[in-house]
Amino acid sequence: MKNLRLNLWTMALASLTIFSACEEDDEDQTQSVEVVDFGTAPSNTLITTGTVDVITENTARYHTINFDSAPYTVTIVETKNAVVIVDLGPAPVFANELESYVDEINKPGSVIITHNHGDHYGGAVNFTDWDFYAEAAVANQLNNTADFTNLYPNDVIAVTGSQTIGDLEFTFSKVSNAETGENGYFFNEELKIVFPGDLIYNLTHIYLREYTPKDSEDEIDNWVAGLNILKSEFSNYKHLFVGHNGSRSDVENVIDENIDYLQTAQTIIKGNQQLTAGGTATTQQEVIDELQLLYPNYKEGGLLLSLPDAFFPGDPGADWF
Repeated sequence: MKNLRLNLWTMALASLTIFSACEEDDEDQTQSVEVVDFGTAPSNTLITTGTVDVITENTARYHTINFDSAPYTVTIVETKNAVVIVDLGPAPVFANELESYVDEINKPGSVIITHNHGDHYGGAVNFTDWDFYAEAAVANQLNNTADFTNLYPNDVIAVTGSQTIGDLEFTFSKVSNAETGENGYFFNEELKIVFPGDLIYNLTHIYLREYTPKDSEDEIDNWVAGLNILKSEFSNYKHLFVGHNGSRSDVENVIDENIDYLQTAQTIIKGNQQLTAGGTATTQQEVIDELQLLYPNYKEGGLLLSLPDAFFPGDPGADWF
């Protein structure tokens, strides 16, 4: 009987030790989770020409600012000690408000530009004292584009692979000959966030101006192939921040929406899909009218830039036919 009591006492003591160890582990795990007190976000009244959405998580706060009807999206990634601005909108009028908003956050910052289109770097003149970064091929384009260098006189830092910017390590890559010649994208594995620039639009008509179906290389085929790579790599990510119209958390769904839109546009332009009114498209306007009919809830985007005279008088428009 004495041995039985001793064994029971030993088992109870062991159970108590295990329970205490589990409690300590739980406490250690709870204590190990860092939560940054970001305070109150800047007032959205600072942005009179658009809207602001803020997502706050443990160690990062994301501000997506959508300017105008396109909409042109600027994303601010805020961490404990720094901010990173992704793209800068199309013009100084937007950048003035953006600068006021960032000044309220009051942290040192850097800029990442996703690709060499003016609607993504137009506000560069307001941030000339900050370092700019881009995927290496995109950086080379920017550094050799007069419209950009007139706004930002310093060299954009070219990134191949990964680079620590602010408090975060970002990994850069690209898709060539898709929406434009070089579309950079980048991601952070720790926070599971990805920035595809204009490779992905959120419920917004896509810029198709540079699609040239008569050439040997089909940009939409390249684009869709790139999107399938993004889907395989990032479907489990928490946030996808796009170049036009904010962000999404259902990453796979938004990529599939873009693939559907691109393939629909491709078949219409190539004359392999009947228009709703009958016949096939032979002009840019007919393509645009059909896409607006098929996707009635999509925002304006860059689709209209495919029309004649879009950029200057006498501009022939997209080279589709």
